[in-house]
Amino acid sequence: MMKIKKQKIKVFDYFHFLPLHFWLLIFSSIFSFQAFAQEVVVKFGTLAPAGSVWVEVVQEIANQISQKTKERIKWISYTGGVMGDEEEMIRKIRIGQLQGGGFTINGIKKIAPELEVLDLPFMFKDEKEVDYIYEKFFDEFEKYFEQRGFKLLLFTEQGFTYFYSTYDKVGGYKDLYGRKMWVWIGEENTERIGKVLGCKLVKLKVPDVFSAIEAGMVEVFQTSPMACLSLQWCKLAKIMINYPHRFEPGVVIISKKYFDSLPDDSKVVLQNEFRKSRADFTMMVREGQKIALEKLKFLGIKFVEPKDKDWFESEIKAKLWSSFENSDL
Repeated sequence: MMKIKKQKIKVFDYFHFLPLHFWLLIFSSIFSFQAFAQEVVVKFGTLAPAGSVWVEVVQEIANQISQKTKERIKWISYTGGVMGDEEEMIRKIRIGQLQGGGFTINGIKKIAPELEVLDLPFMFKDEKEVDYIYEKFFDEFEKYFEQRGFKLLLFTEQGFTYFYSTYDKVGGYKDLYGRKMWVWIGEENTERIGKVLGCKLVKLKVPDVFSAIEAGMVEVFQTSPMACLSLQWCKLAKIMINYPHRFEPGVVIISKKYFDSLPDDSKVVLQNEFRKSRADFTMMVREGQKIALEKLKFLGIKFVEPKDKDWFESEIKAKLWSSFENSDL
């Protein structure tokens, strides 16, 4: 029995008299491991090109998040559609290859089809109406996303869209009849607009549009001025019909499962930084659209004032609005 007792004392003494630096190393390793375990990476996908206003503002918000979480949240952006079209990015978020993304109305409707009404042509007269609807219905929008497994961090905008043509004999909407018009695959409202105008519909993903315009497969497209510039489609356009007919929202979302797995303090920072940035984000997008319009003029694109805009608006309301009469919004 004494031998066993002496052996226990020796073991205790051995650890008791270990050098101080040994224990500091042990404890620092434990704490370092805990800190490392809390670090997370957000892989974020978007069609917006690097250097565009949308990407720069999101990156600035991400930098603030990283700083305020002491770099526990790392943000990696995959821009310019390198992660695929919006439908593909949504799939990658669901399976965990991406944690979040920035989406236009195309992706929004694939997650929350109830929001298709938001990009109905002539739904909004101006930005004041947009702001009113966003503020009034944000909580409801958020529920639609959460029901499908996504956390809505930011509800902002792509802006008002215009028609562009590579064909220079265009004085209004009726002149688009019979022309080859790009329709984003799965974008039903754009398809309906094309049918109203009597265009030949060419369905493509966004990354394929530039080469299609260049090859003459597409003669007419609609997008915002900033998107026209950042996607380089402006190099091939000759005419812009100077009448904004359709408003496109934009969102930043993250996997709800991923969001729920974060430490509580990181959740708060992530959500708050995006929410409080909405006004500034939106203002920068709107200013960017004004600057983009001037750049399009500088590039030599002719701005046409359509004399048949009343006809176009009445046709759109008669043929498209009726299908949304029973919308929850």
